[in-house]
Amino acid sequence: MGFFKAYDMRGTFGKDFDLAVIYRVGKALPQVLGAKRWLVGRDCRLTSDSIRSELVRGMEEAGAEVTDLGLCTTPMVYFFTAEDGYDASVMITASHNPPGDNGLKVSVRGAVPVGYADGLDKVEEAVNGLS
Repeated sequence: MGFFKAYDMRGTFGKDFDLAVIYRVGKALPQVLGAKRWLVGRDCRLTSDSIRSELVRGMEEAGAEVTDLGLCTTPMVYFFTAEDGYDASVMITASHNPPGDNGLKVSVRGAVPVGYADGLDKVEEAVNGLS
């Protein structure tokens, strides 16, 4: 697997993915997952702000309503996704990976994670089709 993994999307920024890929992910996510109202959060990695900008640009162009939670933790995104009834969310983080890495963790209503077996495979297909 490349940027798309079993449970998320992640890799080395500039090698495994770039902002063009993130924009296409943003365009694909609302359509593939059928989600309108999204929550987006990010960690403090140096690439997280630019990733958020391109992700949100793609999502909004696809018709999504996006709330930016800002700098936060992954559990915060999960909590507010469920508590505030968002259709879906994205946390921009590479978790425990090295600082040059980054990625996206996607969840749907109720903060249920979306992995390759239940939706990320279709997102990858859509992203490749938008190339």
